[in-house]
Amino acid sequence: YKQEGEGTSHLYRLVVKPDNTVRVEIDEEKIYEGSLKEDWDMLKPKEIEDPDDKKPSDWVDDSMMDDPEDKKPDDWVEEKRVADSEAKKPDDWDDEEDGEGEAPMKDN
Repeated sequence: YKQEGEGTSHLYRLVVKPDNTVRVEIDEEKIYEGSLKEDWDMLKPKEIEDPDDKKPSDWVDDSMMDDPEDKKPDDWVEEKRVADSEAKKPDDWDDEEDGEGEAPMKDN
């Protein structure tokens, strides 16, 4: 960088801000202002281009697709509400007097 008055000393200043922007000044005159992330190659790229990269021939572009080998578990229950298996009869429950207890229903 050449400036008028060659032979005199100059004040060089690099200002790096917390938001990763930078400013370069010479003799308090701004000569550059920009972003470290976008303007300088200091950080590794987020993605590296692969010129040989290709989609497989059986690639499916749909966001959702059926799995032909998928099956529901053996204990799968389709009902919206099922008996609460963790429910217990109250301590003062008497089967002869109150009848056979039924577990309360809960959302499946």
